[in-house]
Amino acid sequence: MVDYLTVFMDKRHRISKIQGDVTKVFGATPFSLAVGIHLFDIDWSNVVDAPPSLMEGSHITKMHSGDFILFFTVDIPFSNPEMDYLLLICRLDSGFYMEGLQQSFQEPLDHMPAKSDAMKKIIDIIQRISEVDSTVLLLGETGVGKTMLARYIHKSSSRSKQPFVTVNCGAIPDSLIESELFGYESGAFTGGRSKGKKGLIELADGGILFLDEIAELPFSVQSKLLEVLQEHTFRKVGGTNSVSVDIRIIAATNKDLQQMVDEKKFREDLYYRLHVVPLTIPPLRERREEIIPLAEHFVRKFNEQYGRHFVLSANVKDRLFINPWRGNIRELENTIERMVVTQSEEMAPPGDEMPFEISGSYAGNKLPPLKEAKKQLEKELILRAYDLYGTTYKAAEILQVDQSTIAKKIKQYREEERLTE
Repeated sequence: MVDYLTVFMDKRHRISKIQGDVTKVFGATPFSLAVGIHLFDIDWSNVVDAPPSLMEGSHITKMHSGDFILFFTVDIPFSNPEMDYLLLICRLDSGFYMEGLQQSFQEPLDHMPAKSDAMKKIIDIIQRISEVDSTVLLLGETGVGKTMLARYIHKSSSRSKQPFVTVNCGAIPDSLIESELFGYESGAFTGGRSKGKKGLIELADGGILFLDEIAELPFSVQSKLLEVLQEHTFRKVGGTNSVSVDIRIIAATNKDLQQMVDEKKFREDLYYRLHVVPLTIPPLRERREEIIPLAEHFVRKFNEQYGRHFVLSANVKDRLFINPWRGNIRELENTIERMVVTQSEEMAPPGDEMPFEISGSYAGNKLPPLKEAKKQLEKELILRAYDLYGTTYKAAEILQVDQSTIAKKIKQYREEERLTE
């Protein structure tokens, strides 16, 4: 470690005090880091690949010199209004860049922001089941991060050094799914390999098999999968001998499996075998605390991938925060990639962007009444301010209304959510 800086900021992230020598940390490169400057106004691209995050937490980014910078942001409990946040900046020489750090840069799996209560509970459950082989069923809308969570489960488990095999059940034709999953013996059918073939289940032996879009699995194949779950054995297509396999299964779907069972479209016995540890991942619009950390993670990822130095401005962060993200994390990632490669803050193709979510009977080509639109926008702004600043007093100051108004509105919104649960 070469040296460090301690940067104090006010609630608007304007620098109020600096302790340490900027040149020792960042070198001789011209760099504007001084009292009175807003953190967003600094051109960090002169010295580092990614700017510091203003969310609480830490991350490491590479300097153009080859060394690395650790950014660590915390909310400090001082009464001084000029010192609401502390940003610790540490320079790490290249020798400190060990294999473990390198892996964390290359694999986004370590980046699992869990700032919402729902995601904290999910991560807690994953850590508690890390040493057992219970089947996990991941539920949630398209794009909420089910595959990312499945990889996180694998990495956190006792099987982390063993294979992680992914099967998209909806992407393989029904005529091939059985042979792809279970493999086949020599001469099982015309056109097959002369020596037969191992299936994906056998390739996952010792590790984890992730069955994505499990609801798309043909009914005829579901009984064979049930045998794998119950007996840890299976038969290859055209085979007579049972093959033993030691795997843990994680399944995922955006469908209502219970309803499919009721409609006789999914086996009830298989459903209960999969439904051991069900984890429902909420959509991104219900965990807005994680939008900005995820966006910053994707900026770092694509900056490194494409050799760019894109930085999210305060304005675009506000727009990212309020966007409904119907496509969830996948839509956010695609949006950030488009921004990085085009070096533009355009969030979506012209005509696609919505300032806030219009739900219910007003979705599509219809527009809501102005009174309802104003009410919805007011709710989005109040919740956004409260999530960003943490207290009703700060939210009221930013929105320039009485604190009692903010407190009353938030209580009202929570009551409405409780009644709709």
